[in-house]
Amino acid sequence: MSGNKAPLAEVNEQDGKEKLVDRIMGLIDRGEEESEALKLRLLAASNKKLLRLAQIGETMKTQYGGSREKLAEGVAQALGRAKDNDYVKALGTYTPGRLLDMAREAKKKVADEARGVADKAKGAAREVTEAAGKAVKKVTGKAKAAAKGAASKAKAAAKGAAGKAKAAAKRAPSKRK
Repeated sequence: MSGNKAPLAEVNEQDGKEKLVDRIMGLIDRGEEESEALKLRLLAASNKKLLRLAQIGETMKTQYGGSREKLAEGVAQALGRAKDNDYVKALGTYTPGRLLDMAREAKKKVADEARGVADKAKGAAREVTEAAGKAVKKVTGKAKAAAKGAASKAKAAAKGAAGKAKAAAKRAPSKRK
């Protein structure tokens, strides 16, 4: 179902309402209802409803093997209640459309939770990086201070050595003639 076209145009693209109804009849479980009665009921349904039923039937067939029980198990698995047999049995009584909607919402919820965890991890990584940067600056600052101290000591030592050399040069006899 595309949102750009009217339901009648979409039904006509699929070779008309009769062919769409025949395709839906092959996709859905009709229970105890006779096929002719079901076909008449489907032919009286709106085009939008038929397109939705066809979409549900196709999704069930491709993703869940066409079985409502497998779909119910998949929903229970997505909700984290796969081991609760009574819950799975209760889900089996729901319509395929409702089960598909529940599965879609459960997948969306899991994706949102994963996105939240990823965002928290990014935030934590950012904080660690900032803390590491501050530690490096602190260590660099201490190293600079230590280097300055060593340089000033070396400068003082050099000055002292130069002074001693001058004094020694003054005391030494000159070789002038």
